[in-house]
Amino acid sequence: MKFKVFLINLDSSTERFTFMDDQLKQLGIEYQRISAVYGKDLHATDISKVYDPQTNLQKYDKKLNLGEIGCYLSHVQCWQMIIDQQLDYALILEDDSVLDPALMTVIQHIDNLSTDWDYIKLCHGRKQKGIVQSIALDDRFSLSTCLKLPSSTRGQCVSLAGAEKLLATAYPIARPVDIDIQYWYEKQLRCFVVRPFPVIATDLDSDISRQGRRNNAKRHHLLRIWQKVKYELELLEYKQQLPPLPRIQKE
Repeated sequence: MKFKVFLINLDSSTERFTFMDDQLKQLGIEYQRISAVYGKDLHATDISKVYDPQTNLQKYDKKLNLGEIGCYLSHVQCWQMIIDQQLDYALILEDDSVLDPALMTVIQHIDNLSTDWDYIKLCHGRKQKGIVQSIALDDRFSLSTCLKLPSSTRGQCVSLAGAEKLLATAYPIARPVDIDIQYWYEKQLRCFVVRPFPVIATDLDSDISRQGRRNNAKRHHLLRIWQKVKYELELLEYKQQLPPLPRIQKE
């Protein structure tokens, strides 16, 4: 398997980098640092090429800020590298991650799966999501399908096919990247979740995520209600299109 680990980190976030570098070295994991896109450094002409406010408000309940656009573009860089280097898949990490000592055991299990997957979530958001079906990877970890994917892009594996699908549907950017991936059916993504999560949050926010903080943003509440109802109805409609779990090909 052609595999790499990408660590997204802002150039200014040196303490975050040291924190992640120490963990990855302790686990014996080689990685490539990806310089995160700092949204406030983007020029208006650059933004207009990847973002359309009208499409944004058709799909999300508030205008995206520069940090959210920068965070999305940081992940786009990783997807593009998977394609350019023709990797089988990559592990993409943000710099606010606490890594389980068994992370590479999980990666070995993913190596043993059949290739009919696009995206495997290794982290959770604010709420646990219900499991539809599951298979055991070992005595501790399992691989599951979820109708609602966890938010957060702190840690995930993305396959070559997944990177191609994500890039093909990235523009114009209309939602934060973690929310956008929750609309897996729009992208025909075959998504799965590893539990317990081998990548968890630190007590502090990632500078990558913090630059795109949405808590204080002005929301359109009626639009939010309509979009939430629409999303729930779409999930019911597309539930039958949930992908079958990959096969474990070898031990």
